[in-house]
This record gives sequence, C-alpha cells and structure tokens, in this order.
Amino acid sequence: MCDVNNMHINNRGSILVLTLWVLFFLAALAVAVGGHVASNLRVASKIKGRVTAYYLARAGAEKAVSEARGDSNAWDGLNELWSSGEELFRDVALGQGSYSVYYTYISPFGGVATNYGMYDEERKININKASEPLLKAMLQNIGQLDTMTASDVTAAIIDWRDQNDVTLTGGAENSHYAALSNPYQCHNGDFQSLHELLLVKKVSSDLFLKLKPYITIYGTGKVNINTADPIVLVCMGEAGGGGDRATCRLLADKIARFRAGGNTFTDPSITTQLNAFVKIEPVEKTVLSRMMGGLAIKSSCFGGIAGGKTLGSSMEDRQIEFVFDRQRGVKLYWHEF
Repeated sequence: MCDVNNMHINNRGSILVLTLWVLFFLAALAVAVGGHVASNLRVASKIKGRVTAYYLARAGAEKAVSEARGDSNAWDGLNELWSSGEELFRDVALGQGSYSVYYTYISPFGGVATNYGMYDEERKININKASEPLLKAMLQNIGQLDTMTASDVTAAIIDWRDQNDVTLTGGAENSHYAALSNPYQCHNGDFQSLHELLLVKKVSSDLFLKLKPYITIYGTGKVNINTADPIVLVCMGEAGGGGDRATCRLLADKIARFRAGGNTFTDPSITTQLNAFVKIEPVEKTVLSRMMGGLAIKSSCFGGIAGGKTLGSSMEDRQIEFVFDRQRGVKLYWHEF
C-alpha cells in the first residue's frame, strides 16, 4: 500500500515538473513572440510614419505649385508670397503632421541661409543658353578664374553643348575625352543636369561648387532682374552691357538697394523706375539699356524643397526637391529622399 502511495506521489511530482516546464516554455515562447510582434509593430509604425511624411511633403510641393500658378502678375519679385510666404510654407499643420517648403542660399552676410518659399530658376545663368561672353564673365566673377583659364573653360562648355565636333581654341571634343584614363563621349547637346558640368574639361569640384548656386538648365535663358543675385547682374552687365567691372558692380548694387527697399520692377521701363529711386549715371544707363535683351521681370520655372514631418518628430522624415514650369504646367525635376 505504501508503494502505491509513493507511486502516486511520484506521478504527481512528475506531472507538476512537466507542467512547470510547459509553462516555462510557453512563457519563453510568449516573450519571443511578443518581442517579434513588438519589433514588427515598430517597423510598421516607422513605415507608416514615412508614408505619412511623404504625403505631407507632397502636399507641400503641390501647394507651392498651386501658389505660383495663381500668381497672375506681369512680374515676379522676392516680396511675393511664392518667394517669402513664411506663413504659407513653414511648419504648416496638416493631418498627422506638417510640411514646409524652402530653399537654401548663400547669404550676403556670409554662410548659408534658409528661406521659406520657392526660388525661380531665372534668377540664375542658364548654362545651356548663355552666350560666350556671359559664360566667360560668370567664370571670372563667380568662378574666380583668370582670363585665360576662363576662356578655355568657356570654350570647353560650348564644345560640350554644341552639336559638332569642331574644337574651339582651348576647348575639347570627343578626341580629348576619349583619351582620358576613364574615357567617355562629349555630350554634344544641352546639359541634362548641373552635375554634368563636372565632366567638362577643366571644371573641378571646387569650381563647380562656386558656380552651382548661380547656374541653371531651366528657363528661357533670360535673367529676372527682380530676383537675380547682384553677382549675376554684374556678369550680365559685363557680357551684355559692355560695362567695366566697377561700373557693373555699382549698377548691381543700386538694383539690389532698389529691391531691398521693397520695390519691384513691374514693367519694361526698368531704367525709369530705378532712376526714380536712386540716381544712376549716364554710363550705367547705357550698360542697363544694353542688358535689356537678356533681362526679364517675370519667371517661368520655380523650385524648392518640400519637407514632411509627422507629429512628435523633431526633424523632417521625407523630402522632395522639385522644379516645375509654370507656363507649360509640367514638373521638370522631382527627386524624393
């Protein structure tokens, strides 16, 4: 009888031990599954956040496009909402987050600054359409090249974009690029991106970085006098106006002061408007009148960076860099990151 009781006790003990082991393994499995599920939930939440941020950024880009399309003025200036509408484009609350539209630029006080709004491509020099004198003036004033080197790089840029194989003095065609250690062909066509300029003979990374804020491949080729950086106007004055550097700098400074006073050139009588604000000398009037063929008061292509940020996020989760043509109603560049 005692053996039977002992046997029952041992069986109950074994069952208890087995039960404890089962519970242990179930608990371990629950922890493992819970960790896996929690990890998947975090990943899903992150994906959802990025998707939300993407559509917020996209909403910002579309809002910017809509704002520019709705601007029916005969001019475009830096004091308009598309360019300086901080209330329209900075941390605008929408749904589960917010969006901003902005661009960075080189501040006249030094360093890089941020502006909430868009920029117009016509404030820059179009390297697909710029004349030989304008390219040379750009390389000397902005690229800080000496006269001879600027002439050679100008020739190389023209050789790159023209559709023939005739090498200009100091320039380069297929024979030059084919002889490189890593050979490639001369494009013989318009630049498709700004970075393509780095493939051109004698264009170094340092030179490219100096030029990049002031050049474009979009637009009509004319420069908007209402938005252009003074150094771009200096280049225009030297190339199209035939002025010396000192005269062009004085003229560009007067134009910049006219705009800084809240003024905008609103019709073709640019000289009259400027002269009413500040006295311009006869030689400056001559330069300005000669520049008129390359100047405009209205722009066609606009761009910026649209950023989307979800609630609780301290920084933007998604960004879209874009350029669109207002006249044709098409997006020319769209890069998501």
